[in-house]
Amino acid sequence: MSFWGKFKNLFKRKPAPEFKLGLALGSGGAKGYAELGALYYFEQNGLEFDIVAGTSIGSVIGAFYAAGYSATDCLELLKGINVSEIKNLFMIKMDTLGLFRVIDRTIGNLDIEELKKPFKAVATVLDTSAERVLDKGSVAKALCASSAYPPFFKPVIIDGEQLIDGAFTNSVPADKVREMGADYIVGIDLSSHVKSGGGILGVIFPEFKGGVDKPWQKGYDNADFMLHPDLSAYKPVSFSAADRMFEIGYECAKENFPKIKQGINAAKLKKGVKIGKGK
Repeated sequence: MSFWGKFKNLFKRKPAPEFKLGLALGSGGAKGYAELGALYYFEQNGLEFDIVAGTSIGSVIGAFYAAGYSATDCLELLKGINVSEIKNLFMIKMDTLGLFRVIDRTIGNLDIEELKKPFKAVATVLDTSAERVLDKGSVAKALCASSAYPPFFKPVIIDGEQLIDGAFTNSVPADKVREMGADYIVGIDLSSHVKSGGGILGVIFPEFKGGVDKPWQKGYDNADFMLHPDLSAYKPVSFSAADRMFEIGYECAKENFPKIKQGINAAKLKKGVKIGKGK
């Protein structure tokens, strides 16, 4: 390169630094409607996330979000699922084949690598109680594994490992979002923070060690802001209260939105990103 070319490069404008917003969606069964409520509020206020990870119902909602579905799209999809079909195919037969079909026919026969946004799901290895991250291969199969909560669902076998619900090892996987390069992470914790243990699983599967004592800890250690909607009056099977839980999630996001925006702006300034520019 000539002297003049090198001289011009000294004054060449550097590209603006990218800023990535991350989302970590926690486990909780039917309580996931609160996550949809929070996402709906964020959508109404122009907050879009670039990187997503989820556990159990959080992985289902997260994958659909990463595929380009809006919160209202997800709500309609979940409400459109035939609950009797779920009970007949999963809860009685202890099989995730029905769950796979429901997800696969809705989201399409996609691999995780084909989603529009970077995404990871978290499951638990039954034999070792170790955390297993699912970031490639069939979306439907990964979501089944992340949501396979015995005795309602049989373990899902992926790469020779028996996988069950990720709630036993990492219930709000904000650390996975951080690993994917997020600059600011919002987590949504649906759990009541009951200590993880073997319980009935220890009877059904003696090899299960009981997970970790605080499966939510990684979420709180890595999220920049953690939403924790008050769902103490509801259970993971409270599907009839979907609308109310949606409202609770919406109001929780609304109440904390100013703090979240303040945190995002501070993180942008720290990185050298102009406020109001880009995402």
